[in-house]
Amino acid sequence: MIRTFEPDNVLYKLVDYIWIADFSFLADGNRKDIIMPLGHINIIFNYGSPYRLVGEEEGMVFPDVAVIGQMKKAKHVQYGQHLNQIGISLTPLGFIKLFHEPGLELTERIAPVTDVDPDLDELYLMMIYKDTEQRIQAINQFLMNKLASNETNTEYIEQMLTYVEREYERLNIVSMAKCFGTSVSSIERLFNKNIGLTPKVYGDIMKFRKHVEDEELRRDIQYHYYDQSHLIKTSKKFAGKTIKELNNLPDELTLAYLWHDQQQ
Repeated sequence: MIRTFEPDNVLYKLVDYIWIADFSFLADGNRKDIIMPLGHINIIFNYGSPYRLVGEEEGMVFPDVAVIGQMKKAKHVQYGQHLNQIGISLTPLGFIKLFHEPGLELTERIAPVTDVDPDLDELYLMMIYKDTEQRIQAINQFLMNKLASNETNTEYIEQMLTYVEREYERLNIVSMAKCFGTSVSSIERLFNKNIGLTPKVYGDIMKFRKHVEDEELRRDIQYHYYDQSHLIKTSKKFAGKTIKELNNLPDELTLAYLWHDQQQ
């Protein structure tokens, strides 16, 4: 099963959701997956078989506790026989507030959690023998403790994120710079440093994600891109497949879940 859980209310705006993927047996033909750029930074605790990247970085095995930074394009994954993972999908703001790290440090990286916070390794070990409910509680408590110790002022970053997430359909960087009373180069540099992506790339990801996650918007997705060629290029970049291929129930677990709500 693939399931998602809402975080504690205190973590609103910082954690989009906590997710669990648990399959006791995956046949050889059902072990493909894709990491889609969704604007998240993901922390993944793996309690199942080792899994690895395929394609560009053929054979790279993920750490048991990995942090996946902002991605600019889809990455292909191959699971083992047993899939048992729990993940935390952090918003860019959440990553900064909870771990005091700018997003640029992790862009296009899959890193061990010791590069971010050694306490995450302890959380992983603490949850090994716990059931699902206990794991969710442990994660919420861990993140709330992290938040309580935070004194970082992120108001300006939050305002920039809100702007891009609101204007993604018609995002104009010149207008954004004027709104914040600064130059285009300054706003791009500041946004990229903290979020790990430029406003344009983050806006493109938000646009595609909104249409992927909303069934109504998905039906009219072709009308939100300049032409068919632009839509095909965007879909291949962010999902690894064309819209037509996605509609035909892909083998990849994440795509089947997001596109067709297939939970098993």
